[in-house]
Amino acid sequence: MDSFMVGDIVARKSYNMDVIFKIVNINGTIADLQGVTVRISADSNINDLVHISESELNTSMKNFENSRNVRLDRCFSHVHRTFNLRNENYTSPLIYTKEKILKKPGIILHIDGDAEYTEKCKENYRRMGLTAYVYNIAEQEQYKYVYNLLQQIRPNILILTGHDAFFRRKNDMYDINNYRNSKYFVRAVIEARKYEHNLDNLVIFAGACQSYYEALISAGANFASAPKRVLIDMLDPIIVAESIAYTPVDRFIPLASIISNTREGINGIGGVQTRGQYREGMPGI
Repeated sequence: MDSFMVGDIVARKSYNMDVIFKIVNINGTIADLQGVTVRISADSNINDLVHISESELNTSMKNFENSRNVRLDRCFSHVHRTFNLRNENYTSPLIYTKEKILKKPGIILHIDGDAEYTEKCKENYRRMGLTAYVYNIAEQEQYKYVYNLLQQIRPNILILTGHDAFFRRKNDMYDINNYRNSKYFVRAVIEARKYEHNLDNLVIFAGACQSYYEALISAGANFASAPKRVLIDMLDPIIVAESIAYTPVDRFIPLASIISNTREGINGIGGVQTRGQYREGMPGI
């Protein structure tokens, strides 16, 4: 029998190796797993696991990146072509131009439960030319910190993400106790709405793979995952955040356009009618 250690890259034989995981903890014969390319948590008997080689991982990551880049580029080109916000390469945005127009995209506070993912978020926000404050806080702890961070940063966009999972063996998708972290995301949204109750003044995205969408929207999120309890891509929340930040405040965020650019479309991400957070002024400064 193969031996397994924390940090190993694996897949589950009983699920036809459909998701690649990293082992984050081992307790006896049970391994705690976190998705490498999707935001799902799981546990598994180590007898059900198989090692994924470096070449297999690289191939999978390359395929995911290619698919993801197509969706990101489609999202970028639509928003920036429509609002003429930045140059074609999107790498060096001209946010302020003296004596011309003042351009102010929305400011983002992003709290996530995974340290590696927070670094990827920072890099992608930088590429998008957005001001984003990204914090690595465990899903179970986010509700304890979100109010104070909102007070300190005063953003107009809040992203709450991490890993989650619906325990299908328990068979009741409307019981929040059947989700790994959805109840913590809900608590964090409730705390955020104590800071700002208006859905247009603070736009919130919350959730991860298989999260309890209805509970998150009811708690006060503008956008959430996952209506059909499917796996979402790790960059789907950033696609949503970018569209919020660059949609003018006098227009509603194009829901259909955002959702169509995510991995699973309407099955993975949903939301309510919300105004954008991009403002222009004159003269520039």
